[in-house]
Amino acid sequence: TPMYFYLFKSTANNQWYFNIRAANHERIASSEGYHNKQDAINTINVIRRGAATAGIYDASVEKWAA
Repeated sequence: TPMYFYLFKSTANNQWYFNIRAANHERIASSEGYHNKQDAINTINVIRRGAATAGIYDASVEKWAA
């Protein structure tokens, strides 16, 4: 299984969250909470569209990485 988004609703606060998980199912990133499921899905889709071309800014040297 490749990297994937894990979408869930919290029983603690009734908000929707997602994690980005690696192929080994380890969580590598977590979202903020969303009141609506569709808002969480919309954010997932924004990430999916932009991730392939996203740059890397290295703050330690204050410039874009190659």
